[in-house]
Amino acid sequence: MQNPTISFELYKIFYHAAATLNFSKAAESMHVTQSAVSQAIKSLETQLGIPLFFRQGRSVSLTHEGEILFAHIEKAFHFIRSAEISMQNIKSLDEGTVFIGASDTITRYFLMDAIKAFHLAYPRVKLSINNRPSPRSVEKLKNGELDLAVINLLPDSDYEGLEGVSLTTLEHIFISSSPVSAVPVTLKTLSQHPLVCLERKSTTRRILEQFFATNEVIWEPAFEFGSFDVILEAVKASMGIGFVPRKIAAALIEAGELSEVTIKEPIPSIEIGIMVNKSKPLSLAAKKYLEILKNTGV
Repeated sequence: MQNPTISFELYKIFYHAAATLNFSKAAESMHVTQSAVSQAIKSLETQLGIPLFFRQGRSVSLTHEGEILFAHIEKAFHFIRSAEISMQNIKSLDEGTVFIGASDTITRYFLMDAIKAFHLAYPRVKLSINNRPSPRSVEKLKNGELDLAVINLLPDSDYEGLEGVSLTTLEHIFISSSPVSAVPVTLKTLSQHPLVCLERKSTTRRILEQFFATNEVIWEPAFEFGSFDVILEAVKASMGIGFVPRKIAAALIEAGELSEVTIKEPIPSIEIGIMVNKSKPLSLAAKKYLEILKNTGV
């Protein structure tokens, strides 16, 4: 039975000695003395309780047990070398993966330019985008499943264990499929119409609820969906008034397919931030992506 206290260094010396079948060459490749190699082999044989080499004058050859051990050690040595090469490649941005959490909307409208720029600069590094609502991205980031997350920031929320910086702000508006008056209406008047919004687990929905609560307006959504694209389709189908980022509705408003419903109360903008886990060091690749993201116009 293998002694669990055997030093890995002894196996390393054994590998070089067995690969060359020459203690002098093994010593030279490891930059140690021949005596050190001989002593290490003797120590390994003693701890294992089996002979590993036949010694005939200056030449050596492996015993049957030595050949079996070498077959295993050779595989392990190559695995370790492969791991070392992989680490070097990651350090030099020749391979690796950056895991990013972001909603569909944030990915589509704020991350694509940075994704393209990063791919052009480091084509061998993969970007894995986990499209989930911001609260879910925060959860996965805290669990160490992501390198960074780009999220809608919930005001006055304590993102314990995380730190981040603001990326940009996202202006939201109410939209309708019917032409509307240019005269602003009150939020209370708006609440009397069917409202279409994101589902409850999203940060945007929470901020919308706070907006109504702050203005002491009671409301109930008529339809709840998981994406802004579906909300746009619902509004176009005259199912109600939608709450969406101006950026994704701009083209439809310009084309006359939708109209903006202006209200008297100022709609809060939603801040988008880049978050990282304070207890998880960023890889070089993740740092490079973060740098590109911060410097890319959004």
